[in-house]
Amino acid sequence: TGISPSGDWYIVTKDFMTATLKRAHNEKGYFMTDSSTWAAEKKNLPNLKILFRGDKFLINTYHALSQPAGATPGASTAAQFIDFVAAEKGQKIIRDYGKELYGEGLYNDAAYATQYDD
Repeated sequence: TGISPSGDWYIVTKDFMTATLKRAHNEKGYFMTDSSTWAAEKKNLPNLKILFRGDKFLINTYHALSQPAGATPGASTAAQFIDFVAAEKGQKIIRDYGKELYGEGLYNDAAYATQYDD
């Protein structure tokens, strides 16, 4: 990208997301985090607010992968799991996970990511 952040203002924490969010909160800093960590911690971080979200470059897509049928003893079970995750019931579990505790889901479903497809 040609960007090399440097200077006293730029801090590399080498820590976990929650710890770094807390540091940004305490030091009045900026930080890029994932949406699930933010949803789980935002009530404890009143000095922080979202400045930017909703861009294809910020999508963190996960994939469910398995070996071909017969390649390993668990390949059939893995394929069944992938079918479940890809079906509406599995997508609803992903989409709704954390809503009751945090007021919003911690993860987005597959349909969310498709809105950013080129």
